[in-house]
Amino acid sequence: MKVSIVISTYNRSNLLREAVESVLAQTYSPLEIIVVDDGSTDDTAAVMAAYAGRVQYIRQDNAGVSAARNRGLEAAQGDLIGFLDDDDSFLPQKIERQVALLAAQPELGLVHCRYYIMGSDGTYLSKVGLLPSGEVLEQLVCQNFLWMSGPLIRRECLEAAGGFDPALSSAADYDLWVRIAGAGYPFGCVQEPVGAYRVHANSMVTNMALTEREVLISLNRFFAHTDLPIQLQHRAYATWYFWFSRRYYALDSSEDGRRSLAEALRLYPALLEDRAGFLEMLCIEALDVRVTEPFAFIHRVFENLPPAAETIRSARDYVLSRVHRGVALRLYARGAFAAAQAQMAEAIRLHPAMLDQPDDFARACVDCAVGLPATSESYIRDVLSHLPTEAASFQALHGRLISDLAVARAFEHYHNGNRDEAGRKMLHALRHRPSWAKNRGVLAVLAKSLPDVIVRRRE
Repeated sequence: MKVSIVISTYNRSNLLREAVESVLAQTYSPLEIIVVDDGSTDDTAAVMAAYAGRVQYIRQDNAGVSAARNRGLEAAQGDLIGFLDDDDSFLPQKIERQVALLAAQPELGLVHCRYYIMGSDGTYLSKVGLLPSGEVLEQLVCQNFLWMSGPLIRRECLEAAGGFDPALSSAADYDLWVRIAGAGYPFGCVQEPVGAYRVHANSMVTNMALTEREVLISLNRFFAHTDLPIQLQHRAYATWYFWFSRRYYALDSSEDGRRSLAEALRLYPALLEDRAGFLEMLCIEALDVRVTEPFAFIHRVFENLPPAAETIRSARDYVLSRVHRGVALRLYARGAFAAAQAQMAEAIRLHPAMLDQPDDFARACVDCAVGLPATSESYIRDVLSHLPTEAASFQALHGRLISDLAVARAFEHYHNGNRDEAGRKMLHALRHRPSWAKNRGVLAVLAKSLPDVIVRRRE
């Protein structure tokens, strides 16, 4: 199957070259690359001249990112179409892995993927966890879990959905994914990071007013022609408004944050019934790599709560404690042990009961380890070897943490079809923590993976 990759660009010649090179480095062929220049005023044309004969270059008057993507789609000759933002990049096996999954499962409309999050300088900061696949519509109306540059899409699926809406920009990709899922196409996913999404100050998602407006346009349009339960619709709008609120608070737009949170709770008061889950979402947002001042974010939230959220005000120190712990766990990964100890000590000061909750600490530690660009057992050792004195009791968790990390990695390998490695990781986990044998999920993965482990050992 021929693959076409469309790269729309506007005044990012310094990043465009990296994006183009990442597609040229793909292990799959036949592959065509189409760059659509949406009226750049920098040296984009000169940069692209170096790729003559290898990349099709189309220049148009500035008409917006959706028009540029659609122009590339019109020119594409491939059976499968992918889109790459000019500030993102692919890893070499991305297309090969996605084509294999599409070939094996002809019912799929598209295959997306996990990915790394990288900083403006190209350094990998973290990687996203396992992502939804299959019939994803009910999840998708509540959250855009697809990276714009992730999906590889069947041409007929794109044609049926109608391409990108030229009136949208920030949420144009989300609008398309919803239409594809709403048309009944299941989604596949390569459950390992095979691309990189760049976060920087000029990212479209930093314009939250535009993003909010466009997401609501897309949802309103979709729900006007769907028979999904009204309760799900309310939950979808509420979940989005909760996300808008967190992003507004993070961007120091507290009035909009309070407005959005009030609307979320009006539409779906049950959001606060799971108090722990609600507070955890605030912690996750504070620790997002795009949030440069996590503690200021938490203070803005609690200082600007709408009346409907007053019941969580007393949880400020608890939330701050969890954020300090999260910052500490990231600092351990960077080798900044003294700073990490100070953050952990502050976390304990704010919430001393943390010391009586080793299970919670273990989950946080493993979650951080799995989210690192490169997961390693040495991270566990570094954390436990550099805890503040008052947290010394956590050092006894070493075997458990190694085991839990192995289980998390086993599930990643299993969902990515690498059953031999999944089985090996599960066996490793059981050696360190035999109690995992009581977990049905662990036993199911182990039972399905052991034949592959045995065959590999015989080889």
